[in-house]
Amino acid sequence: MAFKQSNFGEILDSEREMVLRGEERFGAYYVNAVRFSELLGRFIKSAHPDRMIFAMFLSQVRKHHTLALFSTLRLHHIQAMMDLRQTLEAGACAAYAIANTEPADFADKDEDGILNPTQELAKNRYKWLEQNFPDASNAIKKTKENINNSSAHSNIADANRSFNFDAIGRHFDMPFFDFEDHHFVKTDLWLIANVAMGLMQLFFQVNSALNVIVFVDEFEGRMKELITENSRLRSEMMPTDRYRQVTKLVEKRGEKPARS
Repeated sequence: MAFKQSNFGEILDSEREMVLRGEERFGAYYVNAVRFSELLGRFIKSAHPDRMIFAMFLSQVRKHHTLALFSTLRLHHIQAMMDLRQTLEAGACAAYAIANTEPADFADKDEDGILNPTQELAKNRYKWLEQNFPDASNAIKKTKENINNSSAHSNIADANRSFNFDAIGRHFDMPFFDFEDHHFVKTDLWLIANVAMGLMQLFFQVNSALNVIVFVDEFEGRMKELITENSRLRSEMMPTDRYRQVTKLVEKRGEKPARS
C-alpha cells in the first residue's frame, strides 16, 4: 500500500491515514493491539492517594505504549521499539511503586534539590522485581534485551528498512516511511499487545497482597478474552518460515552481550 511522503503535508496526511486504516491493513493483529492499548488506558478505577509515584509511571507506560502502537502503524519500526523499551522500563518502575512509595527509592536529591535517578536505584528496583515476581521480571528483561540487540542502536539491518538502490535507474530511494512488510508489522503489533498484557498482569499480581488499587469490574474478563486472542495470533505466526528465521536471528544476536 503506497502512501505519499514527498513533503511535510503529505507525510502528516499519510500518517493519519495509516492509523485510521490500521484494521484494513493488519486485521486481527491491529484489533488485538488496539484493544489491549484501550484497556491499558482504563483498567484502573482508583488508587490509594499515597500511590502517586505509581500513577506517574503508569502515565509514562500509557503514553509510550500508545506511541509504540502509532509508530508501528506509521511504519517507523525503530521508533516503535524505542518507545516500547520506555514502556517496559516505566512498567517496571510502576510495579515497584505499587509496593514501595518512598521517593528516595527512585531518585537521589542533592543539596540544591535536583533529582538524580541513578542506575544503582534502578538496579535495586529490578532486583526487587526479580526476587518477588521472577516470571514478569524475566519477560521484561528478555524483551528489553531483544530490543537492545536489534533496534535500540543504529545498524545496517534496520537501515535497510528505508533504503533502496535502483540498479536500473541508478539512483537511491530513501523514503521517510519504512517499506511496508505485513509480516514485520504484524509481529510488532503482536509484541505491543503482549507487552500491555504482561504489564497489566504484573500490576494485578503486585496489588493482590496490598489492595491499594481498584481495578475496573470487567478487567479480568476482558483480559481473558484478549489473552486468548493474543495466543491465537501467536500460534498463527509461529509455523511460518519467516517467524522461524527471525527467531533464530534474534537468538543468535542474543548470544552477544546486550548493549545498553
